[in-house]
Amino acid sequence: MTPTTDPKTIAQQLCEFARTNFVADGAAFDEHSPLAEAGIDSFALFEMLLYGERTFGIRVPPSHLTRNNLASVATMARCIAQLAGEGQSQPSQGL
Repeated sequence: MTPTTDPKTIAQQLCEFARTNFVADGAAFDEHSPLAEAGIDSFALFEMLLYGERTFGIRVPPSHLTRNNLASVATMARCIAQLAGEGQSQPSQGL
């Protein structure tokens, strides 16, 4: 499977994941909402990153875990799209 490199598509899927799992029903939330203001704590952020890695077939290296890249779904999606475009594939994991 070739990972998508379209930040808009990635943002849509990350937003849906966040709405389903972390954002309170009826709360205003979109790809530009600050994650901290949406109630997404460090544990939820970690889950979103894992979801992004699994879904888009990339690995987010520690060097990319910055305030700028994790400020909103849009910034996270751009980071993931960039990594996918660079071929930062996830390492194989044995079961």
